[in-house]
Amino acid sequence: MQKGASKLKMALAVLTALAAVLTIGGCVAAKADDPKMETIERVLELQFNGPDEEFLEAMWNPANKQIVDGVEVNEAFEQQVDEKYGAYFTDSELDQFMRVFGTYFPGLADIYGYELRLEDVDIELSDTVANRYLFTAEVAFQKKGGKEQRAEVGGVVLFSTVQEGKIGKFTYTDDQGLSERLKQ
Repeated sequence: MQKGASKLKMALAVLTALAAVLTIGGCVAAKADDPKMETIERVLELQFNGPDEEFLEAMWNPANKQIVDGVEVNEAFEQQVDEKYGAYFTDSELDQFMRVFGTYFPGLADIYGYELRLEDVDIELSDTVANRYLFTAEVAFQKKGGKEQRAEVGGVVLFSTVQEGKIGKFTYTDDQGLSERLKQ
């Protein structure tokens, strides 16, 4: 009787392990098959690998800025934004993202002398909204000559229902104090 129970326990352990492997494999395959998840990851790579010297030079350089009809225009920066981010966002969200979030972390890193590196990204499709994704990005940051630190940055991405595959809303919701830590 004990031999039968042992075999049953062994069979259950093997089945449990197999189910776990298949579940994990299915999640990885789902991410690899979902171009929207790849889009989110590409945007996070742009945000958290660098800072990108060319991008920031175009943004900060006063020689690139002109006043046209009472509005400051920076064509060099606009070109950098279009080249790097344009393929991922709707036109209206690209402008909004750049005003609110797009230059925030790269700019802080540049001003305070930090290097950023995207370590890992976890992206999940919402159970309730078909075009809504939640992400958590693990970001390593280090001041030149200093100790490497880490923070997780979370956010929400909504994809456009009009422009297929384009981000219609990108929001950071939590940065575990990353922005404050970069100011030190």
